[in-house]
Amino acid sequence: MKLAPRTFRIQWDLHAWAGVIASLFLFVIFFCGVFALFREELEVWQEPALHVAPAGGPAPSFDALLARLTEKNPLARGAHVGFLTHEETRFVTAYLFLPSELREIWLDPVTGTELTPRSRLSSELYWMHFFYRVPRGMELTGLIAVALLVALISGFWIHLKDLRQQWWRFRPSQKLRFSSSDAHKVLGVFGLPFTVMLGWTGAVLCLSALVGQGLTATVFEGNPRRVSELSGYAQPVREEAHKDAVMRPIDELVSRARAAVPGATGTPRYVELQLHGDANAWAGIFFQLEPLGADHYAFLDSVSGAPIATSREYKTPSFSFERVLFDLHYARYGGLLLKLLYALLALAGCAVILTGNLIWLERRDSQRKHLGNQILERLTVGVSGGLAFATAVYFAANRALPWEMPRRADWEFGLFLGAWALAVALTLVPRASSRQAGVVLCMGAAALFGGVVAADVAFREVNLFTAISRGLPPVFISELLLCALALGCGGLAKGLARRRPPEVLRASLETPPQGYQV
Repeated sequence: MKLAPRTFRIQWDLHAWAGVIASLFLFVIFFCGVFALFREELEVWQEPALHVAPAGGPAPSFDALLARLTEKNPLARGAHVGFLTHEETRFVTAYLFLPSELREIWLDPVTGTELTPRSRLSSELYWMHFFYRVPRGMELTGLIAVALLVALISGFWIHLKDLRQQWWRFRPSQKLRFSSSDAHKVLGVFGLPFTVMLGWTGAVLCLSALVGQGLTATVFEGNPRRVSELSGYAQPVREEAHKDAVMRPIDELVSRARAAVPGATGTPRYVELQLHGDANAWAGIFFQLEPLGADHYAFLDSVSGAPIATSREYKTPSFSFERVLFDLHYARYGGLLLKLLYALLALAGCAVILTGNLIWLERRDSQRKHLGNQILERLTVGVSGGLAFATAVYFAANRALPWEMPRRADWEFGLFLGAWALAVALTLVPRASSRQAGVVLCMGAAALFGGVVAADVAFREVNLFTAISRGLPPVFISELLLCALALGCGGLAKGLARRRPPEVLRASLETPPQGYQV
């Protein structure tokens, strides 16, 4: 199907502008999405004290965990406490929601060990995936996802007539403009279903809160609880009675919740205690999620043990739909091999973004005579290469900084942000070559990623070669991910450093009036 010249021009401009405006944000989203896929594994890897195999015995006692947690600091009446279990390790994360702060403590139900977390590497890279620390970052990510969908649909439309010819064509030895165009189209076409799915699910998940706020202000006359009920996220509403009461054992509440919710099995993934110690106290028991399936949870009165409500009453079509989208987005339905495929496709998406910017620059200003194009080229190198280098610095800092260092997690994150900012600043220096800067950043990232793995092999008992035998697959997967990143960054650095032969194809640098042929 051949488009009319005017239609083609509109679609081409829409594709180019949507892509280039959202490109740098999209690179951050795709690159950090790789680490979001392996968040649980990295959470174990980042803390060597967690490198103990999960216990094979009975489920942890939440009453014993609460007793351990309150040995030194008894809970005040009306306290809010949460317990998060982990399939990857026997440790349980306890959360104390204090009026002034949130305290997070890791508890070993077998030995009684109490550990204060010393790294946020996994969480920070996961949050970076949707710009959590940026004001209104979730909404920004949703808008970027919409721009991605616009770029994908318009790009597919303008390439449709030449798709069969261009599907397999890749000329790495040709001029940068042609090799980048080939890579952009080949990777873009093969990853199109995946990228459309990510864009669609990401837009819905990130903009759902904004849509809910709009519905609250218009349809439901300022009643946010009504929106929560329709979304399936409602919780009991109870005021503190300011009267002491005897609490039912938590393990008993878990058993009652399991009996009250059909399909609820195994150890709960999360247990929360609200208004603990008060006559109106209640508990929320959330069981393990079924991939692409139903959620099972129950809210119970902590004094009487009677169920207040369960997932059967709170379940809504909106909640079920959003759960499916979440599982699709984070590959929670196909095991490790699917997550590895997602990671590979996400990195391919990064390549599509970078080659798209190169095509934009080569077509409009191959000599980079205009200041705006110079800045775009340098920002593309600085943001993308700088993020890879800064992430490698983050992993290296996790292993290099003293474990007992005060505010260690803040120092790690600060070094990550500092390395990224420094990389961007250096690439913006006018006399520096953006290509050379890209080579240096990629080489530095490769050296650091590989160095972390080598240091673990040399100095740590649990490493790439011993993790499986010690019953710690999350550490092995994390180390394997670092090896892949080291090889990928090293290969990219080698490719950028390679000199290209003189131009062998002659083509006008003017934008074609009727079709896209390069």
